[in-house]
Amino acid sequence: MQKHPSKNRKTVEVKIEVIDEKSPHLPTVIKLGDANRKTLGFLNHTAFFDHARRGNIFVALDSQAGCIGYVLYRYAQRYNRHSLVHLCAAPAHRGKGVAKFLLDYLKQITKNSNGIGLHCREDFKLEKMWYRLGFVAKHEKTGRSKDGKLLTYWWFDNGHTDLFSTASQQKLESRLCVVIDTQIFGEIYIDKKTDFAESKSLFADWLQTELEFCITDEIFNKIILLKDSKERNKQRNFAQKKFTCLRSHQFVDSVVHSLSSLLSDKGAMIDELEVRHLARTIASDSQLFVTLNNKLLELGSEIYENFRLSIIRPNDLITQLDELRRKLDYQPVRLAGTTQLEQIPVHKGQEDLLSNYFQCEEQGETKAEFQQQLRRFLAELDKFECLVVREGKNKPLALVVYGNQKKHELEIPMLRVGNNPLSGTLVRHLIFKSILRSAREKRQFTRITDSYLAETVMTAIHETSSFRRVTNGWLKINLAVAETASELSQRLITLGSTLGQEYQICFQFAESLNTKNIITDVQGSVDIERCLFPAKIIDSEIPTFIIPIQPKWAADLFDEGLANQTLFGTKPEMAFNREAVYYRSVKNSRGLQAPCRILWYVSGTQKEGKGKGYCEVESVRACSYVDEVVIGQPKELYQRFQQLGVYKLSDLEQINRDKHGNIMAIRFSDIELFDNPIPSQQLRQISEKKLSFLCPEKVLVECFVKVYNLGV
Repeated sequence: MQKHPSKNRKTVEVKIEVIDEKSPHLPTVIKLGDANRKTLGFLNHTAFFDHARRGNIFVALDSQAGCIGYVLYRYAQRYNRHSLVHLCAAPAHRGKGVAKFLLDYLKQITKNSNGIGLHCREDFKLEKMWYRLGFVAKHEKTGRSKDGKLLTYWWFDNGHTDLFSTASQQKLESRLCVVIDTQIFGEIYIDKKTDFAESKSLFADWLQTELEFCITDEIFNKIILLKDSKERNKQRNFAQKKFTCLRSHQFVDSVVHSLSSLLSDKGAMIDELEVRHLARTIASDSQLFVTLNNKLLELGSEIYENFRLSIIRPNDLITQLDELRRKLDYQPVRLAGTTQLEQIPVHKGQEDLLSNYFQCEEQGETKAEFQQQLRRFLAELDKFECLVVREGKNKPLALVVYGNQKKHELEIPMLRVGNNPLSGTLVRHLIFKSILRSAREKRQFTRITDSYLAETVMTAIHETSSFRRVTNGWLKINLAVAETASELSQRLITLGSTLGQEYQICFQFAESLNTKNIITDVQGSVDIERCLFPAKIIDSEIPTFIIPIQPKWAADLFDEGLANQTLFGTKPEMAFNREAVYYRSVKNSRGLQAPCRILWYVSGTQKEGKGKGYCEVESVRACSYVDEVVIGQPKELYQRFQQLGVYKLSDLEQINRDKHGNIMAIRFSDIELFDNPIPSQQLRQISEKKLSFLCPEKVLVECFVKVYNLGV
């Protein structure tokens, strides 16, 4: 039973009731069916009784008027789908949401099937009603009646995975998925070489191996509005052959509502079908929407902020292709959500379950091989630690196994990520956290020895650049020391000589540290430091700045310790954050530029209110590298760095601007949280200059070394 308050009479309630052949409401249902035979089609009374006996009729009951509508449906077990036979509301109650109320209940009780289908005559002109109810016009056929009217088949998809959706997903994994708007679809369809050059430039030969152009089902609802049935068939065939059609989740209607509200608030009048097309794109977890609609392009920042969908013109897509690929493959901000990402131990008996997510079939690994390996690790818990990353109680996202047998090396014999849009982001974070773990445990190396590394993992290893291919896996040097270039060089020579042939890469880095200009070459010094991360070259000329940051932003951007002090604990993106962007005023930046090191000073006191609810503020809590410093307009910077930030556009607009209206974006990475925060009073004693902690301040290398050694 489901209740529904009447739209026009607040005191009246409408409820759903499933009826059987003995129900007192069945005669009313039959009477309504007979009265609406012209639109519903003929159904003899025996069929009504048969459907009622099976429980395939339910009614909408008004507390005063009685039965005011009904649904009659069938179930085809062979295809696991439902068919809507009758949807009928009493004439006096039409236009009051009764049909939607009935259909919502049908969607709810049939959600485990593939979906709901129905045939509707074209001349009834009910297209808008059906697509507003979430249905898609799939195809047409001539009816069996004497007049041979066209019937449109409408389909509501429940979004379950099947053979076709799996094939589409695999097709998308190797290319950048781009959803085109309805206007671009129409312009590409028109077979003219000279017109619509911008839209048609998307189909240049060289782009076909890079991009997978997609549509959503809403394109077919646009096509069904055309008057000519032959033209409808031509466009439908064109859409099916030329594009991958993405499937959306069941929450499309809620996305439509939220998106419509946003557009309305911004005064943007967008065609209803285009709004639904955009909503289906969002609901399919797509990340790129290509459009020529200037209103949507102007609202790109707001749409991304609310729905994590990037809006872009065709020309900009082509010119920014490489940058977009990198952005979309690495998006810490998309890890944010209402549930926690947690890393928990794997237990015996979970081998079969985990093989469903992490067996690397693409590299030839069998299910038996995967399970045998995992059983071995679980059987020797004194030597191995097996951890799985999951989101709440949902499916596992990643699996990592640590081998602790060697004092000088942390081994990773298994590193797997599931097939999801965030796998690239997640594996990069896991690799970085593994390096930090190895260094904190006073080990000098991290080695990945997994024999079945997926392409996503291999890409992350290559991009980390500090890993080197060796006989047994991929090796990374991680020295938790702050020493001169000469001291580091000697340390590496000792390690290479002591540990044997597999560690010959130590000699290569030792030689680099002896290069004549390594001390004065700032970028060269930073590059070597990162290869040996978290090692620090204390006699290099890498500048170091102390930058103040409010506790809220520190907790959101990098400080798990502060985040855990709040009511809600660490946000998901914090547990796996390696790279982020911080915004501040351009004024008093004191010559801050990349590359450099940062000591993050978390400001605020409880008296001032800025640090309310946080402990150990007014202290340096972390260090990192600055990769880029960019000055520009808030909206411009937001669009450029949106995949890295937890900021909203409104946050950027509140930052004090210079006379040109600009603010500063600081992109930073390789964040090390200090085990021992350094309070401001101790900082002032260490530093030879008076520190205000109000803006970026450059400090001497001696100060940095003392602070760093105290912190770690």
